[in-house]
Amino acid sequence: MPTIEHQGARIPEWKEGAALAAAKVRVKAFLAKHTPARVDIAPTEEKNMQPRVVVLCLGVLCAHYAVAQPAAKAKSDAQGWPDRPIRIVVPFPPGGSSDFAARILSQHLQKALNQNIVIDNRGGAGGNIGSEIVARAAPDGYSFLITAEGPITISPSLYQKLAYSPARDLVAITPVITYSNVVVAHPSMPSTMKELIARAKAQPGKLSYAHPGIGTNVHLASELLKLMTGTNIVGVSYKGGGPAVASVVANETQISLATAPSVMPHVKAGRIRALAVTTGKRSAILPDLPTIAESGVPGYAVGGSVLFLAPSKTPQKVIARVYEESAKILKMREVIDAIAAGGSEPGGAPPAETQRLVREESAMWEKLIKTLGVKLD
Repeated sequence: MPTIEHQGARIPEWKEGAALAAAKVRVKAFLAKHTPARVDIAPTEEKNMQPRVVVLCLGVLCAHYAVAQPAAKAKSDAQGWPDRPIRIVVPFPPGGSSDFAARILSQHLQKALNQNIVIDNRGGAGGNIGSEIVARAAPDGYSFLITAEGPITISPSLYQKLAYSPARDLVAITPVITYSNVVVAHPSMPSTMKELIARAKAQPGKLSYAHPGIGTNVHLASELLKLMTGTNIVGVSYKGGGPAVASVVANETQISLATAPSVMPHVKAGRIRALAVTTGKRSAILPDLPTIAESGVPGYAVGGSVLFLAPSKTPQKVIARVYEESAKILKMREVIDAIAAGGSEPGGAPPAETQRLVREESAMWEKLIKTLGVKLD
């Protein structure tokens, strides 16, 4: 290729094509507009101007690219999500209701988003450790939390030194599953909720109930029931829901509140009795069981849920997309059946409604915890 001299350097001579000719015309127009003195390019000099024309063209293009790139990148960031694997933290060990909800949802959600989803079990401190991890995560749409409601609605009132604020640091997207606890009693106890309450009133301090730990949903729901019925039933703490139910089977305690899957095998075998459900309406899983409210305690309604949450400043369009896909998944027949087999019902409430329910439950638990004087730190 022929070369020309340019400031002591030998530069390949460019052959003019249509694109270069057009570029030269644009540069001449630019110079004519922005140069105070007239600039003429003689035909004999034009050939040697070709490399400089190319340099000027590149400069103009680079300047344009520098201005356009941020806008293009913002558009790409918005439209390209997700472009890498997503992490869902479950703040409990594998095998529980939160883990179950996360896995059944993520199985379908990763197909809908065309991106891998990694379940990260981070148990400890009643779910607070894993919840804090997501509360402190970058709000970029790649970190989410699926958890039972305890670390979100109960922990802020139980722990004075909680390292995160659910109201400030997390945003609820939707419940993945909802469930009702079942009031169960030893066969030696009355066969209806009304009669059990009457027995407890007649024998204050004589009956006991089992719960899986201070500050758990079951413990607080049981204490609320005592307050609303004016009964004195002694609480006994066990290390988990399984041992608590086993204590009722063995008649070590007489009453407990527990999830349907943990009690129904014992109910069917006649080892314990199911008396009522704790939610405000009857459970689709156990439609023949009355609610506690129907059984003479108007206004009593305590349910449970596993929530899907994100860091609070996660882009709204990411939240909207995640909710849209999750709501579709939770209406799939195979998902509904799998959740029912686990003793729960599918969630799917919109973000605004979910956030309202979280605020209401948080306020309810805060009031009760203050009344009971319970603190865990």
